Amino acid sequence: MRPRGLKGLLGQGRSLRDIMLDKGLAALGDALVNFAYSVALSLASGKPMGSRLDNKLLWEALRASGLRDKAPRRMSRHELADAAEALLAYGWLSGLLGFWNIVEALQGQDLVSSLSELLRALAEKIEH
Repeated sequence: MRPRGLKGLLGQGRSLRDIMLDKGLAALGDALVNFAYSVALSLASGKPMGSRLDNKLLWEALRASGLRDKAPRRMSRHELADAAEALLAYGWLSGLLGFWNIVEALQGQDLVSSLSELLRALAEKIEH
């Protein structure tokens, strides 16, 4: 169940590029992704764990998803990872993406591939 006030954090009629550049969404997305990654690791190990997902995986997933060209040219790898986190936070807040979808993407062997598919599908939903 999602509290109704979460959608109010999104703003109206935002472009994919605006979402990717939103620092607030990136910060929330960082917490969301790291929590989902910790849950995925906990499920895999059978015991509670806390960890952080390497930003390298996030910017590689953004690049592999074909969304790199939606961001400004002169963005660092860290900023590209932030853009991926912002997209994931937007997707979760808007109800386009469930928390467990993120966890499932972080459980596979090829995290870059599963995250890139998730980002690509999310971007298609946002743009339509």
